[in-house]
Amino acid sequence: MVEVTIKVSVPDHAEKAFRKAVEETAKFFNRGDQFFELMNELKGTLKTDKSWKELKIEVYEQDLP
Repeated sequence: MVEVTIKVSVPDHAEKAFRKAVEETAKFFNRGDQFFELMNELKGTLKTDKSWKELKIEVYEQDLP
């Protein structure tokens, strides 16, 4: 794993939102492989007509504030 430092200029009122977005994106990439492995393990256990991609989008949308 590599640590990356990025310097950007954002408006004062957007600093917290920008920082959170970057941290959440980094968390996703750090856990991305684990997520896809879990989804492959769970494939076929849910009785639904939706694809796992549609289910992933629904879960993501429910997670938003």
